[in-house]
Amino acid sequence: MRVLIITFILLCMAFTSTAQGVRFTIFADPQIAWLAPETRNAEFAGIRGGLDTGFEMDNFFSSNYAFSTGLSINSTGGKLKFDEALTFRFEGSTDTIPPGSEVIYKLQYINLPLGLKFTTREIGYTTIFARIGMGGHFNVRSRADIAASGINNESFADEINMFNFSYHFAAGIHYSLGGESAVVAGFEYRHRFIDIASGDQYKALLNSVSLRIGLLF
Repeated sequence: MRVLIITFILLCMAFTSTAQGVRFTIFADPQIAWLAPETRNAEFAGIRGGLDTGFEMDNFFSSNYAFSTGLSINSTGGKLKFDEALTFRFEGSTDTIPPGSEVIYKLQYINLPLGLKFTTREIGYTTIFARIGMGGHFNVRSRADIAASGINNESFADEINMFNFSYHFAAGIHYSLGGESAVVAGFEYRHRFIDIASGDQYKALLNSVSLRIGLLF
């Protein structure tokens, strides 16, 4: 956590020291997330709702182009069904789940994205934007529900990789409220390409689509 904070402070210093214009967005993005299994013993079992809250900082190096970073807390997850018995390590215990069990993953990450943002000139009160980039994700909470084994909201941090990495793309609009303030609306797709599982019993990748709802300053 200390390394994450120091890294973010250094990024902010680098951005603001060369800024032609720095703008901030505070957001609370509802999202749907799902786990895509990469092994035959697991299958997709449904989506899970979540929320990504934080702020974004854009450093414009020209009138229509900016480097973008930020910091957020992302509550996400997904559902998998396993065709064979698996052994999971929970806090203070180890349990073997029976074949056919559905596992609901409740995950929380601290996100540190870095990307490039493109904006159009203002048309009326509206500016269109697009953003592409990558990001690092640090797992801070991992819990699971497994109805077949009577497991409810149990911590299983040892089963989840602490770090993940992703690419993302987003698009939307800024609707001016006058001056520098604007309402932000749009969407973002994020694909994490490191296996969420820390062991080798199965592999699954976490994906999400979120609706951007924010206020630009």
